Amino acid sequence: MVYDALSDYELGFPGPLRDKLVAAVLDGRKTSSTGLLLGYEFDAEPLPVPGQRSTLIDSDGQPVAILEVTEVRQVPLGEIDLAHAIDEGEGHHSVAEWRAGHEGFWHSAEMRGYLGQPDFTVDDGTVAVAERFRVASLVPDAAVVGAAVAAESAALVAALRAAPVADLDRPTCCPPWTVRGEFAHAAIALSRTLEMLDAPAPPGPPIDAARYYSPDERFSPPADRQRVDTAQEFAEQRTPAVLIDWFEQLAAQVVARVAGTPGSRLVTTRHGDPMRLTDFQVTRVVELAVHGLDLADALGVAPWLTPQAAGVVEGLLFGLSAPRAAREPGVDRAALLRRATGRTALSAAEHTRLQKLGITWLTLG
Repeated sequence: MVYDALSDYELGFPGPLRDKLVAAVLDGRKTSSTGLLLGYEFDAEPLPVPGQRSTLIDSDGQPVAILEVTEVRQVPLGEIDLAHAIDEGEGHHSVAEWRAGHEGFWHSAEMRGYLGQPDFTVDDGTVAVAERFRVASLVPDAAVVGAAVAAESAALVAALRAAPVADLDRPTCCPPWTVRGEFAHAAIALSRTLEMLDAPAPPGPPIDAARYYSPDERFSPPADRQRVDTAQEFAEQRTPAVLIDWFEQLAAQVVARVAGTPGSRLVTTRHGDPMRLTDFQVTRVVELAVHGLDLADALGVAPWLTPQAAGVVEGLLFGLSAPRAAREPGVDRAALLRRATGRTALSAAEHTRLQKLGITWLTLG
């Protein structure tokens, strides 16, 4: 089923203006935007509501961030306030300056052509939809995600090969999984990429990586039981050496296959949701990173969380606050990920701190 599919959020028309606006969003200068009520009516598009998420699209049609609406107002253009104008991030220092810039866009040949109204104009009474938003998650470039999958997979293989074979039967923090069982689960999770690319692309609209981890039937007790049983059975049918070799070869195949496929290609998850390939690969980085922490703890070794994987997961969890989150005093990146994914119990103060950083909480099995 499709759960909370996201619409695309497009600023202006593709080209220099969109490039400028997207850059302003990604560097934190732009936290508000203004559309015309007429535009929503023309597109037969419902008005945004607080809490709604959408995918910010660049001029090349690629997703770059997930935006979350924080406020929506319908207001006549003549009543737009200075704070809103400044927060549009285009360098305006007065409402008059903001108005002139926006009228230049709304009265442009491109906009009039889009509306099919060659004489279209706005005035003080024209109703605007004044919106505020935050960057909830960053959508990395496909190459960045591919590098994270490769790095984290290689680190996992090296750690397991260095461990005594007997230690692979140690219990993990996810009973009844042993190290072998939880590793098999992470391996199976990565292998799904190849199965999905062998299947036809589904129709959209897609969900994002955060919605993949929604608290619904996908993470219900029966679904978790199936995950556990499948991984245990898979691990028991293979020796540790065979399992590790298989995963190493699998990871190389996934990285190569994904590198040759557009990141915007839609795939179908095992739960029936359409996702962009790059978004799905972000979830694979989450699986490798989080289960890697569990396995390191079970083996009694230092975590091997790679900078590449940490950066991808932090961008998903914290959006533009990711650099600040990674600099949390007294907490390294592995400890931050443990706290953010429920591997370490949070104090009330820690929970509040993560909330202030704008964390997107994930439901994990």
